[in-house]
Amino acid sequence: MPIVSISQGSYSGSKQLADALSKRLGFKVVRLEDAVAAAKRYGISEEEMYRGLDMPANFFERFTQRKERYILAMQATLGGLFADGNGIYCGLVGQFIFHGLCGVFKVRLVAPLDFRINATIASLRLSHEEAVRYIRDADERRAKWGRQMFNADLNDPDLYDLVVNLEHMNIETAADMITGIIKRKEFPEDCYRQFQSFALEKRVRAALRFNSPYESDSVQIQAADGVVTLSGGASFEGSRAAIVDFVSRIRGVRKVVTDAGEVASVDSTLDLDLGVSTRDTTARDVMLPPDGYPHCTLSCTIRDAVVALSASAVKLEDGYTMVPRYVLILDDERRELRGIVSRRELLKGLIPHLQRDKESEAQIRKLVPFAGQVPTDLLIRWTSLFTPAALEAARRPVSSIMVPIRGTVQVGDSLSTVISTMLTHGVDLVPVLDGQRVAGVVLMTNIFDIVAQFVMEHGGTGPRGRG
Repeated sequence: MPIVSISQGSYSGSKQLADALSKRLGFKVVRLEDAVAAAKRYGISEEEMYRGLDMPANFFERFTQRKERYILAMQATLGGLFADGNGIYCGLVGQFIFHGLCGVFKVRLVAPLDFRINATIASLRLSHEEAVRYIRDADERRAKWGRQMFNADLNDPDLYDLVVNLEHMNIETAADMITGIIKRKEFPEDCYRQFQSFALEKRVRAALRFNSPYESDSVQIQAADGVVTLSGGASFEGSRAAIVDFVSRIRGVRKVVTDAGEVASVDSTLDLDLGVSTRDTTARDVMLPPDGYPHCTLSCTIRDAVVALSASAVKLEDGYTMVPRYVLILDDERRELRGIVSRRELLKGLIPHLQRDKESEAQIRKLVPFAGQVPTDLLIRWTSLFTPAALEAARRPVSSIMVPIRGTVQVGDSLSTVISTMLTHGVDLVPVLDGQRVAGVVLMTNIFDIVAQFVMEHGGTGPRGRG
């Protein structure tokens, strides 16, 4: 211990300070972009994460408290990246991510405006006037973010252990001063244990929220020394056994305790944050239940399928992490899977002439010398999607546009079978069947996240032998 957190106004020199401290302390540096990239394991895109950590909340985000999900994803991610309890974090919201932990030294870096303007001009190639406006807007935006999220003024010195002003001090001098403080400061012996418990609790909370079908808001979670205690109301009680099994598989969980007793976890150093062991894993372990994925029956119309897909997207805004791209088409008894419809098919289904006017495409190819595909703007008018003809087309049965399933697996099939099915058929969604009944779906995103996490955590920093 410790972890050094560096906060700043935009272009105040935090990256240079982090590098200088790393040389002196031997700590690894995790920059914002590193943490954001690693946080993709929770299904949040880099663009979404940057916006969530930098932009004030809009009305919808304030109403749904959606911003909190970005803080949780960062806490869980940084908890894993700083597994040994040492490191330097250089990025947004560091003063809040590690709040209350005794083994964190929080630094606020302040630089003169001229320093920041010159750094902004050099980095972004802006004019002097543009750089001033950029800095002003960034400072106002982040100040508003801090007030909304934490009711805090980011410039309040009480948020930090040390405020460093570079007006009369260069980066090297600042690094020497901070290094001296860190080496002399006495951190309580239990700081490392406190951080490990914090990291595990956030990892469990994030896995439940982002990578499970369970209602995580109803689960109270405590973690200490590898023991995770779960409790909750009726929603938790209804899924208690399944949630306990899910949590017991998360890396670092030694046992799970509830009012009904405790469950020992799988003893494997490769159990991952997604709640899935890399050993003996089946399609059942990683699939999403059918109720958690858009679906409708053969008697549905194209409009019904559009509504099913759009409604699922709204639910994702409140906590789910996968943005659905398909609608599963079941028989009218909702037992057998008959086909699948993508967003592409839904749009094409709203343009009737695409279903019948193949001759027009052939004529255009003769008249216009394009080497490749005929540009879609020659065949489709954007406004045609907002006409009575499109509304009439939306009343057609969804079966008229669905495509057949190209590959399925059974609930007991291994992940090797799932991956082989995806790669062989060139699909990124595989239905999981229990006999003939659809039991769930596996997304390529799920599979890739499991593999990506393993590579990032165990693959080292470069080719073997090169450091």
